[in-house]
Amino acid sequence: MCGKEENLIKADVEGVELKVCSACAKYGKVKKPVRSSLSAQRYKRTFQKKEEPNFKICDDFAYLIRKSRESKEMSQEDFSKFLNERESIVAKWEAGSLKPRINVARNLERKLGIRIVQKDIRVSADLKNNKKNDELTLGDFVKVRKKN
Repeated sequence: MCGKEENLIKADVEGVELKVCSACAKYGKVKKPVRSSLSAQRYKRTFQKKEEPNFKICDDFAYLIRKSRESKEMSQEDFSKFLNERESIVAKWEAGSLKPRINVARNLERKLGIRIVQKDIRVSADLKNNKKNDELTLGDFVKVRKKN
């Protein structure tokens, strides 16, 4: 019930036979301990998130995009046609009110010869510090009502 997978016990909880830890066994009628088989442990899948670097758009992207447009001596209309984007979106990028998505920003970097995408060091450091003990299970969200 809580998600622990060590030292499981078969218990009858509200008419359903479950494999639960010793702490959760108090919510039902204990039947017998479950023996862990090597074959079950051998084929147990563990899913881990691949550590891919996270990227973000730099803070002065609006200035860089405007500067690039002005260096090419183009109007916003011509510039938007050059980038294959709508003129209103280019205007919002230059105003700083809308950030381009990462894949669009990479395309802008190629076409304009500027760097606006950078690694987000803060987020990747937080992922490394995440310990297995800090993970939440379903048992952390369940509220148990006691019968009178």
